[in-house]
Amino acid sequence: MTAILATLGGKLADTWLSLLVLPGLLYLAVLSAARVLGHGHPFDHGRLTGRIDALADGPAAHSPGTVVLVAAFVLAASAGAGRLTATLGAGVERLWLGDWPWPLRPAARALTRRRAQRWSAADARYRQALTVRALRVAADPLGGRAPRASEDAGPEPDTVGLNEARNLIALTRPVRPTWMGDRLIAADARVHATYRIDLTSAWPRLWLLMPDTAHLEVQTARGGLTAAVRRAAWGMLYLLPALWWWPALLIVAVTWVSAWRQGRLAVDEFAELVEAAVDLHGRDLANALGVPCEGRLTRDEGLEITRILRKGT
Repeated sequence: MTAILATLGGKLADTWLSLLVLPGLLYLAVLSAARVLGHGHPFDHGRLTGRIDALADGPAAHSPGTVVLVAAFVLAASAGAGRLTATLGAGVERLWLGDWPWPLRPAARALTRRRAQRWSAADARYRQALTVRALRVAADPLGGRAPRASEDAGPEPDTVGLNEARNLIALTRPVRPTWMGDRLIAADARVHATYRIDLTSAWPRLWLLMPDTAHLEVQTARGGLTAAVRRAAWGMLYLLPALWWWPALLIVAVTWVSAWRQGRLAVDEFAELVEAAVDLHGRDLANALGVPCEGRLTRDEGLEITRILRKGT
């Protein structure tokens, strides 16, 4: 799934570049205002307008050459800030997806163990509830019309709620320190468990067989994650004006929370669409590779697809 994300992310480079300058101009404006206002006068707009008037009345403001140079510098700085967010965004994406660099590996392993323990406990509660429900159904084949058989058995176990509680941690046993990383791993694991298809090997071929509408849906979901990490990167840059102007911390908090929520939704949608692509077009992949598949795709056909695509490795 990480390879799939990287491939689709490369197709969005033009979109990324088109969104650099305008946010960069806003950032430079906030940075300049922060230096003028400071912590002592965070909302003194008169102080800010006075500074602008002083600059406008200065001799440099009436020199065309100076104005052109300043405008060029501002545009270059805006684009530079945007490119910096591209670098920071790549790091944010790695952080969110649980692919942490080696200095953070011990923390990643500890967090993964903790998440796995929580998931195992939630899974045990869910399976225990399923067992209790199955025993009650076996003891009361009339489906509740024999009250004496279950009157001392206690309340009905909330299997739906327990299943949701487990899935909030991860859809499968966690192997990454973050929910987003495990959501992508879960898509890969669920496809392999259901069809025995190696998703990494199958995806490029499956992509060629999918219609343009399916391509657009997957790319849109990938673009949502790109936009989320870009927003989070801009939030990190606003820590700099926060050194002089404390309200910038509010910008950082709001930006990060909204970006994180958008990222979770985008990752979940992306993983669902990838699974759906295999469900809907896996049979087409089998037929294209010469694997007979008349009915629904099963593990036998999926295992043969994997053998062909891995080419004996």
